[in-house]
Amino acid sequence: MKNKSVFIGHWCYTIPDLVPKQNGDIVIIKKVSFGPLEVYEWGIDFNNTPYEWYEWVENDFYEDENYRRNITREELFNQIFSVVSLFKGNGLSELVTIYEKILDGLNSMLSESFERRGEVHGDRKKG
Repeated sequence: MKNKSVFIGHWCYTIPDLVPKQNGDIVIIKKVSFGPLEVYEWGIDFNNTPYEWYEWVENDFYEDENYRRNITREELFNQIFSVVSLFKGNGLSELVTIYEKILDGLNSMLSESFERRGEVHGDRKKG
């Protein structure tokens, strides 16, 4: 896909970057609104724990609403199913394919992670 983002309504969705960020997070879904300026992110952290992150960026009126929380595997999968449905409805078949592949990989990785909770998994440990 040549564009790294797509607008649907007032939300801008970015293509998943499966390379871990410096803190070890892998961002699977990221959507940004520019009016008001706010960001949602769903992914997995360095321990393969699913998370949801929200930040209000517009001004300081709602900055106390910012959060980051661990979520269940099912909550993460439901978010992915939701964007797959959204992309299908908007004719974005390339993004649908990307997220279906991510679902397959996550299903294997998170199943193994939940079975072996507490162990360090390969190069996903925090450095």
